[in-house]
Amino acid sequence: MIAEAIDTVITLGWALLAWVAVLAALGAIVILSALATGAWAVRRLWRAAGGPSWARSRWEARRLARAIRDYDEAA
Repeated sequence: MIAEAIDTVITLGWALLAWVAVLAALGAIVILSALATGAWAVRRLWRAAGGPSWARSRWEARRLARAIRDYDEAA
């Protein structure tokens, strides 16, 4: 009777270990897909916002300098 109880505990232990391995694999897949989706969404929002403000201000400064230079050359 003790041997059967030990055998049952060992069998249940292996079954529990198998469930843990399967759930860990599924969890890893879910977490990685959530991270990929989040990164995609952030990148899309970043591009929709036009990038960082320093990049826009630098572009605006170049455009203004070019307009001033063209105005001075035309005069």
